[in-house]
Amino acid sequence: MKMPPKSRPETTWRQSWPLKCTLLLLVVALFLGGVIRAGWWGRDYIQGSDRYVIPFADIECNPPVGMDRSKFLDEVLYYASPRLPERVNLIDEELPDKLHAGFAKHPWVAEGVSIHPPKKVIVKLTHRTPVLAVKVGPDVLAVDATGVLLPKSAPTVGLPVYDGEALAAKGIGQRWGDPNVEAAARKAKR
Repeated sequence: MKMPPKSRPETTWRQSWPLKCTLLLLVVALFLGGVIRAGWWGRDYIQGSDRYVIPFADIECNPPVGMDRSKFLDEVLYYASPRLPERVNLIDEELPDKLHAGFAKHPWVAEGVSIHPPKKVIVKLTHRTPVLAVKVGPDVLAVDATGVLLPKSAPTVGLPVYDGEALAAKGIGQRWGDPNVEAAARKAKR
């Protein structure tokens, strides 16, 4: 006599749906993890490509009056050293912050570094404007409206001249350090 095969108890849909949902979530999570990992790999791959790297000298910007772009960018590299590289990676996520910090160190740059990178970098700058001339020995130096000492090349012709005895300046690109000079500069701005 043959015995009928043992039948397995039938599982209902209600009993198996947690398992099916768990498997579906696992498949979706693995797929998304793979997509994310592929994105990281792709970013790393193209970041090393010369296609997305330009020389610092190719950055488009508005230089201060009386200075050409090439000389201005050389000075930005000098003042920002060692923070800015001579070649910039256009897809570097930190590029805007690096350029902002680097350009801000130049004595002519007041504010307003905004970057518009499609396949090039365009930096829009607001430059300091000389408002007061200060005689220091044989030199006549310019300061902006906040009392920041500008480079020796800054024009002083036609500016009001500070008539007091000025304390020694702290340095180019920094506030003069003499409250009387800084007050005279704020007054000259008006």
